[in-house]
Amino acid sequence: MSKFTFEEKQLAVKLYLQGTSSEKIVKELNVASRSQLLFWVKQYKKHGVTALREKRNHRDYSYEFKLEVLNWKKENSASYEATALHFGISSSSLIYKWNRLNEQGKLAQPVKRGRPRKKKLIPPHHQEINDLRKQNQALLEEIERLKKAQKISGGENDQRNFFKWAF
Repeated sequence: MSKFTFEEKQLAVKLYLQGTSSEKIVKELNVASRSQLLFWVKQYKKHGVTALREKRNHRDYSYEFKLEVLNWKKENSASYEATALHFGISSSSLIYKWNRLNEQGKLAQPVKRGRPRKKKLIPPHHQEINDLRKQNQALLEEIERLKKAQKISGGENDQRNFFKWAF
């Protein structure tokens, strides 16, 4: 399913309102379906030309708003499309999704968007190598410290002094 620019939607609605048949518009402009075209026309009639603009940011609807939408739909025995038009929601499938989540008792739970982050897994042998490198570095630092201590004590040539400091 391709996305349509604001100008393409506006042209399709304009042609429809001028009397061009919906089949011809769907065919020439490669609109997904007749129902999609009619939804654009209804949006235009209800909310004006701004309703045809592409929504770039995902709007987060509050739990209360979702309940209000679902209650209005139920009270008025309205279709998903009519409810979307009434509240200015760009997709009736979103209301269907809310309804399904509400029936499952999951409406209040926030829905995470996008792909989950990949956890950077380190193979066990790589972790072992990293641990050994750290241990090696610590031992080298200890040897340097002991050498400095031996120089300070004045027994550079006396290996017994080295072992006194080491143990």
